[in-house]
Amino acid sequence: MPTSTLTFSPAAQLSTDIQTGAQYLSLQNDLENCSVPLPPGSLAKARSIIYDDKYGSILQDLGEDPNSTLGFAAPLCFTTDGTNNNFNRGLALINGKFVTGTPSSTTLVKAVMIHEFGHMIGLDHSQINLDCLANPSCAGIDGVPTMFPVLIDEQAMSTLATDDIAAISALYPTSNFASSTGRITGHVLFSDGQTPAQGFNVIARSTTAPLVTAVSSVSGFLYTVDVGNPVIPSWYGSPYGSRDPALIGYYDLPGLPDGDYTVEVEAINNSGDHPFVGTSGLGPIGNYGFQFPLPSLLPTPPPCTLEYLISGATATCNSADAAKLTVVAGPPVSTGTDVILIGTPPRYDAWEAGP
Repeated sequence: MPTSTLTFSPAAQLSTDIQTGAQYLSLQNDLENCSVPLPPGSLAKARSIIYDDKYGSILQDLGEDPNSTLGFAAPLCFTTDGTNNNFNRGLALINGKFVTGTPSSTTLVKAVMIHEFGHMIGLDHSQINLDCLANPSCAGIDGVPTMFPVLIDEQAMSTLATDDIAAISALYPTSNFASSTGRITGHVLFSDGQTPAQGFNVIARSTTAPLVTAVSSVSGFLYTVDVGNPVIPSWYGSPYGSRDPALIGYYDLPGLPDGDYTVEVEAINNSGDHPFVGTSGLGPIGNYGFQFPLPSLLPTPPPCTLEYLISGATATCNSADAAKLTVVAGPPVSTGTDVILIGTPPRYDAWEAGP
C-alpha cells in the first residue's frame, strides 16, 4: 500500500506451543496485564499469533463453534498522550480447520488472516455492497472490504478493497497521504437538521466506479458510546472515544482518488442470519449488541433503505438526485456534506420543552 507506512515482519516463535484453551487464556492474561513488562524469555510475545491446527480444538475449548468461527483478533494495551494514540500489544487466533490442502482452502485462510490482522492493528468491520451478503455472485463483490463482518467470497476478500486501504492508510499514513488523496467529512443529522445521529453507515461512492471505488464510515465513530452516569463513579462507562460533542454523528471518508462522488447513508445490517452486532458489529454502538434501523425509531417502514446526500437539504431516496461532490487531493470536502435523514421524529414530544 503506497499510502501507508505499515509493514509486517516475523519475529521469534513463542516459547511454548499453544494447543489448549487454557494455554491460550494464560497467554491472553499475560498480554492483557499491560502494567507488567513481558520478560525476554517469557511465553508471551507482545504481538502473538496463534494458529489452531488441531481441528479448532482451542476454539472449542473457549466455547466457540470451530465449524463457523474462522478466527478473532484484537489490539491490546493502549497508550495516549492526548494526541498520539498507540497500542503496544496484540493477539490473534486463526482456525486452521478449514485448511484441507486445496487452493480454495488456502485462499480462504489467507483472507481470514488478513481480516484478523486488520483487527489486531486497530481496524473495525466495514459494510459496503451489503447486497452481496445474500448474493455472493453480486456485481459489487470486488468492492466488498476484507473487513466485511462475514467471509462471503475468499478470492475477493483475500485482496484489499479501496475501503481497507483507506482505513489502514488513515491509521498509518505516509507523509503525503493527506496531500495525495481526497477526503469527505460531515455529519449525519435527524430530520430537524440539528440533532446528530449516531450509528449509521455512510459510504462515498465514485460516480465512475461506484461498486469498487467506495469508502465507508460509521457516523459518530470517534465519539464514546457511553459517557457514563454523572451520579455514579467516574470509572463507569466506556473508556474509549472522545467526549467532544462536535464528533456526535461525525463521519470521515479518507483516501479517495480524485473524481466525483455521491454520499449515501444506510442502516447497519441488523437482521437475517448474520446481524452485524457484538463481535460482528460496526463502530462502537454495534459492539454493544444493537443497531438502528433507518430512519431511527420510526413506527412505520422507512421511505427507503438508502438515503442520498443533497447539499443543504433533506436527503433523497432517488440516487439520480444525489449531490455530486468533486473531490481532489488535499483539503477535505466539508461544506454541504451533512446528511439530513428523511422523516425522523421530533427532538421532543408534546410534554417537553427545549431549544
